[in-house]
Amino acid sequence: MRILLYPFSLVYGFIVLIRNGLFHFGLLKSRTFPIPLIGIGNLRVGGTGKTPMTEYVIRQLSPDFQLAVLSRGYGRKTKGFILADSNMNSLEIGDEPSQILNKYKNVQVAVDADRVNGVKRLLEVKPEVEIILLDDVFQHRSIKPGLMILLTAFNDLYIDDLLLPAGRLREQKFGAKRADIIVVTKCPSDISVFDMRSIAQRLNPESYQNLLFSSEHYGTPYAITKTNFTSINESKIYLMTGIANASGLFEYLNATNEIISHFDAGDHYWFTESDFNEAADLISDSGVIVTTEKDAQRIIPYLDQPLISKLPIFVIPVETNFLGSYSTQINQLIHDFIRSYSRNS
Repeated sequence: MRILLYPFSLVYGFIVLIRNGLFHFGLLKSRTFPIPLIGIGNLRVGGTGKTPMTEYVIRQLSPDFQLAVLSRGYGRKTKGFILADSNMNSLEIGDEPSQILNKYKNVQVAVDADRVNGVKRLLEVKPEVEIILLDDVFQHRSIKPGLMILLTAFNDLYIDDLLLPAGRLREQKFGAKRADIIVVTKCPSDISVFDMRSIAQRLNPESYQNLLFSSEHYGTPYAITKTNFTSINESKIYLMTGIANASGLFEYLNATNEIISHFDAGDHYWFTESDFNEAADLISDSGVIVTTEKDAQRIIPYLDQPLISKLPIFVIPVETNFLGSYSTQINQLIHDFIRSYSRNS
């Protein structure tokens, strides 16, 4: 299939190259703002851990700054700029913004496919905001973050991929040069120095770029429905996911539990009643449904439905952990950027 699709990738790549060239030579303008903007994105379509990384930055900055997150709000049923409030859910703002809204009450969350307009409107309605995180913004060249963090997954490095549709790259690999920080995500917690050096040689970052390594940590599962199960320990699991890459979660759960089945849908998939009917038939009285926090945002609006409300549905959180001294390094880089931005302003 890759061979058959490769000619289409060449056409797609030519279009992307022209577009990026117009921005590079100033024929199309990238807008800046008088406020620190931190961008988080990737070259690949999904699966690199953008939301856990966004949450990591939130945890570092929200105690000291008035923080806002601006996202496209992919998969929402609305359009235009929306400043989220506590009564909104994923139908109105998308699953990833909904997750951040529910977890971080002191952070402003807004959505707009037009990031320039989104920042303008956000600053108009919330002038007290001091820093804005731009989620999934790497290809949105019309806005220029002061600090750009590019993610690439340990098992799916962008250097090994092809352009859409033959591969999953949104743009050419040399686009990575626009990043200030490159983070290799989803690394094994015991990754060797040899493997890190090998990856560094392959990615070959520029002298101005910092290459960092992080892993994922799965937290304690919690129920979002009323159930007699107090935990998922020793329970059979029906895994339901609608994310780009659930292999890490599958391996984590499979090490301690019996997985009856894995319903593995596409990214941002909206589960249907028939999906839950299938799950109910398989788990019987001895199993539980486990899903991700992101997927849970697309389930929560329907928890009042009779079938779903009676199912034992557990959510397992995931966090980004930087390995070794890289945690100190990423925090220092972010705070240095904010201090430098303030001085220059």
